[in-house]
Amino acid sequence: MRVAILHFHLRPGGVTRVIEMACEALLQGGCEPLVIVGETPPPQCRIPGELIRVVPDLAYDVSSRRAGHLHTEVQAAMFRHWQGEADILHLHNHSLGKNFALPLAVSRWAAEGRSVLLQIHDFAENGRPGNYRRLLFELGGPAGLSCCLYPVAPRVGYAALNSADRTRLQQAGLTSSCDLLPNPVALPDGGRPVAKDELGAGRLIVYPTRAIRRKNIGEAVLWAALAAPDEKVVLTAAPQSLPDRQLHDEWKGFAESLGLPVLFNAQGLLGRPTQDFLRGADVCLTTSVAEGFGMAFLEPWLAGCPLIGRDLPAVTRDFRAAGLVLDSLYGRLDVPLDAIGREAVTALVETKIRATCESYGVDFQKEFVQVAEKVVIRPSGVDFGRLDETLQRKVIRGVARGSLPSDGISPGMPRGGSACVGPNRKIVQEHFALARYGERLGEIYRRLCSGEAATPGYLEAGRVLQAALDFEDFYALRS
Repeated sequence: MRVAILHFHLRPGGVTRVIEMACEALLQGGCEPLVIVGETPPPQCRIPGELIRVVPDLAYDVSSRRAGHLHTEVQAAMFRHWQGEADILHLHNHSLGKNFALPLAVSRWAAEGRSVLLQIHDFAENGRPGNYRRLLFELGGPAGLSCCLYPVAPRVGYAALNSADRTRLQQAGLTSSCDLLPNPVALPDGGRPVAKDELGAGRLIVYPTRAIRRKNIGEAVLWAALAAPDEKVVLTAAPQSLPDRQLHDEWKGFAESLGLPVLFNAQGLLGRPTQDFLRGADVCLTTSVAEGFGMAFLEPWLAGCPLIGRDLPAVTRDFRAAGLVLDSLYGRLDVPLDAIGREAVTALVETKIRATCESYGVDFQKEFVQVAEKVVIRPSGVDFGRLDETLQRKVIRGVARGSLPSDGISPGMPRGGSACVGPNRKIVQEHFALARYGERLGEIYRRLCSGEAATPGYLEAGRVLQAALDFEDFYALRS
């Protein structure tokens, strides 16, 4: 089977790791993968160069006016590689609002009766209002989105990373193929664990992440402010995009100004891969407020490292259903309301929700604010992770300077998790094994290729948006 995998790039990150492992699984299963991307891959890419083709119109920010050219160039790339066409096209995040020619090209492939698998890691409709606003502009408003963004046909299938995302699509009206396709999880062999003396610490708390906004960097910095004298919080990688890099550097400068024991971009400083930090950590940390799949909840166990941090039930409920014990995660990190002020919190929530409604073209309703406030403010306090950077820094300053006692933050730093390392490692190795992922992919591909060719319909854009918007799970960092 010939499989063309399409994505915007192969920069280091979660989707790239999935594509790398998918290629490995497909090759082991006797398939012929070809990866088509919008830019030249970096040297550390693990996919053989002969299996990669670059089509510049597949890169970020390409106009919808280039859709015809993108369609033609992808076809040409397949012919150059195979002297023929793919049996199936497997696309990642086609609807995210990163490339505006791609949804139109996908619509055309669906209309041609091609077999297409649309794997959605993240929704523009959920926490990415800027992306959605650009989709509306480029594709002709809600009516335009309803004519191209989510095709429905027997040969078009969807793959969701978790059951919450699959339910979201089903609530929007998707009745055809929609599979739950959890990512494979594995750590590369080789390397050596990062030693504590390399980082000048007695105990390493490693956050394996590319420090973009939704990773909730402020919460990791707060844990550094609360750390024991010999502990250091380590964030492994810096973002590449300019806005994300600016925010990363602001947090770095802020932490340095307070003398906090936190190291940013450790991989760049030491020239070491993520797995070396995982294997050298005493404990791994996650503070993210939004994940497509949630690799950070699984990889630490393979490295023999316990995990602490923020729980994301929409993601972790699937992992718990598989048998993982995640008792060292917290659902909230509460700080005293009077350390921030109710007016400041209310103003933040209303400002963010008004902006979200404007971006998504939804009429603002005061009850949206009331719903969000109920999750942000509880009798136990204000959930730190649901604040924006400005209010988070106010709290951290209070902790660092002693005006906000550490015992006012609940819960304190979790310390458990070591007892379940062995059992959790075994579950991850079995349930998320590469071979099992390859089997799932093969089953989906064969089913879609055997479907009848038919004129596609489309999900109505408003229903997808309604299913995705969730003010009951408000986070300022996702607004």
